[in-house]
Amino acid sequence: MLPENMCFIERDWLSANHVMFCDGDSATLIDSGYGKFNDVTIEKVDAALSGWGHPSLDRIVNTHIHSDHIGGNAALQRLHAGCSITVPVDEQPALVNWDAPEQMLTYADQEAERFAWDDVIEPGQTVSLGGESWQAIATPGHDMGSLVFYSAKLRILISADALWETSSGFVPPQAIDPEPLAAQRATFKRLAELDVALVIPGHGPMFTDYSGALKRANEKLELFATDDLRIAKNVVKGMFIYSMMWRGGMPVVDLPAYVARIGVHRDYNAQFFKMSDEGYADWLLGEAVRASKVRIENDAIVSV
Repeated sequence: MLPENMCFIERDWLSANHVMFCDGDSATLIDSGYGKFNDVTIEKVDAALSGWGHPSLDRIVNTHIHSDHIGGNAALQRLHAGCSITVPVDEQPALVNWDAPEQMLTYADQEAERFAWDDVIEPGQTVSLGGESWQAIATPGHDMGSLVFYSAKLRILISADALWETSSGFVPPQAIDPEPLAAQRATFKRLAELDVALVIPGHGPMFTDYSGALKRANEKLELFATDDLRIAKNVVKGMFIYSMMWRGGMPVVDLPAYVARIGVHRDYNAQFFKMSDEGYADWLLGEAVRASKVRIENDAIVSV
């Protein structure tokens, strides 16, 4: 389904998928995964390069700057001398003001190694990847500076977190910020204008049911649009499960202090749930257990 000089590397919900392109003796990587799993990223990137006869990794392109998409940037750049990093132009302020709450690093109990970027891509710009022209399209919503890449010739969309097969990346409650939900709604309308035969999402397998995916994602967004508390529950549960997945878990007794310390839990609890730290911790743990994403084992929270 893909040209020989294009490679899709599916990861999981901790590390974003990778897309690689080979153009002669030069290769490009789109998105680099979560930093804790750089050994896996490096192994998979090296395998793709080996399959192409060992071209040099000369460029990393990020669709947006969440931790699961940028975590391998610095490590890969150190490993591949001369490798440049390109980011969406509208993400520069957040990179300069590293670890501000909107980047969802420390604020959401996530990590990423800081990196320097060499170039930017603007919405509407045409980028050469694997010898083909790809259009960079702004897809604000889940991340207000994010881009996707579209080849009209190949009818392929690299959709990052703007569109998955069954949904899309979360948006914050409108009481926190009203812009992302409206922006995500406009993003779906913009994407619906494209002629797409194959989607390469930021998470999950490639898929071909483009119109169906847009319909499912839009319906879920509109359902959330009617209920800010539902959005808040979705955000904090997802953030907690993600943290337990990369951490592996924690003692149950530590959870009240954890939710009091981590910004997204502290702030969302204060604004939406208004529980004690202990009450919120019990509720959050119960939600994650019911979702079958964690279990309690010997008085410890263990990721499933």
